[in-house]
Amino acid sequence: MKKSNNVNSFLESLNYWQTINLYTTLKQARMEISFEDAKSEALVNFGDPDKLKYMLEEAINSPNPKHKLN
Repeated sequence: MKKSNNVNSFLESLNYWQTINLYTTLKQARMEISFEDAKSEALVNFGDPDKLKYMLEEAINSPNPKHKLN
């Protein structure tokens, strides 16, 4: 699955702050969330790369990646 390998390679190439910034940006793009809350979540979830991978794949592959808060 080449697409997944490209995503993995991209994510593995990021340093710590690039990873935090990408997570924060993707989280804000997906939901109505403040920068501070998105960054806090990024810091907490840094050790779980699958969450970031899921958000990135959803952002680049989904026709409607925006989520609404309930």
